[in-house]
Amino acid sequence: MGKACSKLSGAGSAAKDKDDKYMEEIEYKKLKVDAVDAVLEPAFDVLGTAVSVNNALWQTVDTVKTVGSTLLGAFEPEIAIDGTAVKFIVVKEDDEGKKTPVAEVIGGTGAETTEIKSEDDFKKIVEKPKADAAIKACSAQLESLNAALKEAMVGVEAANGNRLKATMTGEVASDDAAALKAKTTAITAVKSFNNTYFTVKNQLILMEMENGLKQALSELVANLKKLVGDIKPKLDVDFAGLKDGELSVTPDLGITPSKLAATCPKKVKKCLDALFGEKFLTTGDPLSPGGLLATLKETAAQCAEILTKFQEISQGVQELGSDPAKLVEQAGEAGLSGIEKLAFPKKVAANIKTAMKTPLILAGLVTTIKDITMEIKEGLTASADNMMDAKI
Repeated sequence: MGKACSKLSGAGSAAKDKDDKYMEEIEYKKLKVDAVDAVLEPAFDVLGTAVSVNNALWQTVDTVKTVGSTLLGAFEPEIAIDGTAVKFIVVKEDDEGKKTPVAEVIGGTGAETTEIKSEDDFKKIVEKPKADAAIKACSAQLESLNAALKEAMVGVEAANGNRLKATMTGEVASDDAAALKAKTTAITAVKSFNNTYFTVKNQLILMEMENGLKQALSELVANLKKLVGDIKPKLDVDFAGLKDGELSVTPDLGITPSKLAATCPKKVKKCLDALFGEKFLTTGDPLSPGGLLATLKETAAQCAEILTKFQEISQGVQELGSDPAKLVEQAGEAGLSGIEKLAFPKKVAANIKTAMKTPLILAGLVTTIKDITMEIKEGLTASADNMMDAKI
């Protein structure tokens, strides 16, 4: 088949897409002063949990968007990992869920770095400037990533198929400057690839579905109506208990799931699973695990739990930085050098500032829960014919 060529000559650090709501995992690096670590480490654990909850929610939202866009004929990229080598494949999916490769991208800027499997389909992508640019930028980052992984004791694994997560393949000595630099370069390359890969996924969705979650769900309903004409979906919502971790959502398709189970095409079933959970068609439970609605309820409960844990330790975290002289003294007692002692209060202050981000993340999540829930409500009751002009 033919080859695609990028005009890019290299790849620096890639900025995050404005639509990318995922957060980088935060790891606490011990400061080697026991009294300080004993306060900060639990705070970072709470912060890390908040980040994980955020990412899990957005992963579920993006799954609904992706499977909804495939109903409209959108293409989808998939990450493939072979040892420490990474590539991504653009695929299309038929009504029964069979995926066919459109292009395979191994990374780089030359004609040999993208193997085109379907000329006609790939032409549709390159004719869209933003989608074409996204694939080329991601290919350049992929080349940098694979080169960095060869030099460092860092591997990668797929995180829910949507991003890469860096993993250590060996120990790096604290005094090995070259190995530490290679590790940092590889981790930065993973982040840059994730940023550009998100844009590829997003732009491929936008090629066919400009109005996000609402349009995905309205298209789902349109497909369901082809199977069961009397479907009348709705979603009752109550946010009154949200601050206490309770989200009340009561979905109703207006039909029994058993009417769909035998006739539902695989692509449509994937949308139902993404929204209501994989057990929906067999049990009738629209809040079964894995679905977006169940995830929203779970996220609300988790936010309340995390906030409670944060409040229990927040005063201790804030008090930690109230006496810089004491911190210098503690650093000396722990055996830190003179320069390290003097710099220790600033290092502690920086960690305190990071640890105190937890309530901001939780507040953002609560707002997100409300917004997404209302998008679902509107999408389920909207007409697919009117969605092309709708605005999120």
